[in-house]
Amino acid sequence: MDTKDRILKKLIQNKGKFISGEQISDKIGVSRTAVWKHILKLKEEGYEIQSVNKLGYQLINYGDIYDKSAIVSKLNTKILGQNLFFFDIIDSTNDELKRMAASGACEGTVVVAKSQTSGRGRRGRRWQSNADDGIYMSILLRPELLPKDVQCITLAASSAVCKVLKKYVENNLGIKWPNDILIDNKKVCGILTEMSAEPDKVQAIILGIGLNVWNRTEDFNDELKDTATSLHINTEKEIIRSTLVAQILKEFEDLYLHFIEKGSTAKFMNIWRAFSLTIGRDIIVYQGDKVWQAKALDVIDNGQLLVETPDGQRKTILSGEISIRDFDDSRVKDCAARQ
Repeated sequence: MDTKDRILKKLIQNKGKFISGEQISDKIGVSRTAVWKHILKLKEEGYEIQSVNKLGYQLINYGDIYDKSAIVSKLNTKILGQNLFFFDIIDSTNDELKRMAASGACEGTVVVAKSQTSGRGRRGRRWQSNADDGIYMSILLRPELLPKDVQCITLAASSAVCKVLKKYVENNLGIKWPNDILIDNKKVCGILTEMSAEPDKVQAIILGIGLNVWNRTEDFNDELKDTATSLHINTEKEIIRSTLVAQILKEFEDLYLHFIEKGSTAKFMNIWRAFSLTIGRDIIVYQGDKVWQAKALDVIDNGQLLVETPDGQRKTILSGEISIRDFDDSRVKDCAARQ
């Protein structure tokens, strides 16, 4: 955290109250002149800061200012985001973090962007990433895990995001296995987990999170307008993206470190099950050209979905698409014809 970010953090901690330049300089360890210069920079960036002789500085308002300083000043994490990169525009936060990981970036490195030109979700689907509409970020993890257990990271992340969104949303919020977060059955957030690994060891995990924040219904393209939603559409509470990023990183870090240090999935699995829109539901499973019906029974400890087929067989699903809708016979016949 640089000097400007540390000064902003002090102002946020004392929001609505004056704090003198001398107090700030003593706590930060810089001169009062340096404090004054950084205050001017913050004002130029849009922060409304009142300066009164003999009283000091008071942060009046900062709204949804979204930049590195705004995020870092609110972080309360041990690892995640301690090394944070912020871009106005980028091809993909996941791709940028992959490049950084290949160059030796440390665990906990985070890349955030205001917009992406090549944002994507699972199976290479394009993720609409308009400037200033959402949160697009990726997190680098280097856990000692077997590749088969990486699905747990996705479940921990979706649990963390739901814990944060629940503070804003009263509507029907939940998770559709494995990585879709829905509000009233419309997608508000997607999580893309990619890894580099050897057969028995994970080298790096890139966890991408795309959250629709400020989108209006008319902002979604024709393909998405009936299936996507945003936080803005579903809440009247104040939304500050930098706060959301800091909250998500904190909640996810707590679940992630507990999983890695204790070797237990219980903490995030309890949350995941509480938000699950999948468990107990009749589903359709799409795996390549195969389409079949099942009932979702549970998610087991390594993140696989346990299902029961109509003839009573129990199976686990590690990957694939599921739909929680009426069974589509026409799609089954079409797929069967291609086999």
